[in-house]
Amino acid sequence: MILPKTVSARDIQRDYRRVFNEAKASKKPVVVLTNNKPDVVIMDVKEMEKLYERAQKAELEEALAAVVAYKREKSVGKLRRLNSLRDLK
Repeated sequence: MILPKTVSARDIQRDYRRVFNEAKASKKPVVVLTNNKPDVVIMDVKEMEKLYERAQKAELEEALAAVVAYKREKSVGKLRRLNSLRDLK
């Protein structure tokens, strides 16, 4: 894994425009450190939208896989009705 670029909160206070432009031009996130600890991330909004879309797609694929598994288990009679959480034992 390639480590992300980091800047200090002080760098943001001194020259925020340079950091913003760098994040936008590189299409890579910039991690802002406060007291040498990751605090926030600055990233190009288009890259964030792509990341969000990929997360939504992965979530949808996971839900569809769950439906397929449910239908498969139902067809072979593996499902059972539970009346309470104790029935899970």
